[in-house]
Amino acid sequence: MNKLKHILLFIAAALVSCVPDTDMPNSAKQDIQIFVSLPEKVLSLASGELVVTDINMMSVSTFNNAVLLDDSTATITLSLPTGYYNLRFSASVTNKDNNTYDIRAYGNRQSIHSAQTITVNAYATERADKDFVIAEIFFAGTRTPQGKQYNGDKYFVIANTSNTVRYADGLILMESKFKNSKAFTVTPDIMASDMAVDALYQIPGNGTQYPIQPGGTLLIVDNAIDHRNANSNSFDLSNADFEWYDQSSSATVTDVDNPDVPNLNKIYCYTLTIWIPNNQGNTSFALGRLPDNLSPSEYLSRYRYDYTYINVTQAGVFEQSGSCYRFPNSWITDAVNLCPHSTHEWTVVHESMDAGWAYVAETGSDNNRYGYSVRRKHSVVNGIRTFQDTNNSTEDFLHKQVADPTFFRQ
Repeated sequence: MNKLKHILLFIAAALVSCVPDTDMPNSAKQDIQIFVSLPEKVLSLASGELVVTDINMMSVSTFNNAVLLDDSTATITLSLPTGYYNLRFSASVTNKDNNTYDIRAYGNRQSIHSAQTITVNAYATERADKDFVIAEIFFAGTRTPQGKQYNGDKYFVIANTSNTVRYADGLILMESKFKNSKAFTVTPDIMASDMAVDALYQIPGNGTQYPIQPGGTLLIVDNAIDHRNANSNSFDLSNADFEWYDQSSSATVTDVDNPDVPNLNKIYCYTLTIWIPNNQGNTSFALGRLPDNLSPSEYLSRYRYDYTYINVTQAGVFEQSGSCYRFPNSWITDAVNLCPHSTHEWTVVHESMDAGWAYVAETGSDNNRYGYSVRRKHSVVNGIRTFQDTNNSTEDFLHKQVADPTFFRQ
């Protein structure tokens, strides 16, 4: 009971502190010093820019006065009115080996109510060891001419961003446990080291069975059939590279299996029926691999994640528990956060993997989301597609774009 009282007092204090700036008379400016922790020791810093977004007023200010404090820290000084802000720092750095690359750092939902210091961690915007990325996600599905929701045509496009042939064998597609539209205080907090996942499906193969050329893609679908036979507003996915198939425990909820299209290996999924990626687009998806010496069964036995969280509802405040699996960030090659534009509360993967989020609609109940996908920006150089990957899906993806029929091999 005492613990519940403390929780209620904490929430009440937080609600009082979240009064919008517009309700605060004589909002004075506060002196702020921001320290940027650099990813490695550097010799110089150039083009340092801090973009500050006032969350309440939705106004944007830019500061270009970043300086290198020492070989591992940059700093920016500024004054801001009392309020809540998102921070985005970008710069070009040269390291001790005279290699130059771009970095970014983020500080979301910073509360500024007094003179203070803020520390943010910077990350390289592109990985040196480029691998597979998620190039497109079609999660909302389509609607029939009668206006009914149609789910079976969801798909993912995976792309090879490197300049060499990569093998898709063993690559795992996973969905997050938590939603980006509902923030919780979770204990233990593993986000800095692991992603909490609730569905994991693996591409089969012997290691060299599924080569993907530089700039090449593969298509992973829910049901590899011609969906136009059931829904004239859909499309033909019968020539997909892979499909996921679930043995359902329900006689009324069954999956469709195309014997001509290889199935993904199901490592784990939370549902006892069939996996349908969240159609509101508020979870995160990632690609990764298990270490060579770790089998899927050993992974399941060693990487269970048990947690507790505080759930605030209209009925009261409750401490609840849950379980899923954790997937180390160091095993992940790419992650994409999804969330309707106006309902984002947090991101459920670490900002070093994705500092933003992609969307197709303003709200989760927006019926205009059907028939749209999020698609990664790309360019063509010497006939090879190059996909943008700065680990920020807000900037890397085209939002609310019609599904591209070239991905269906039609």
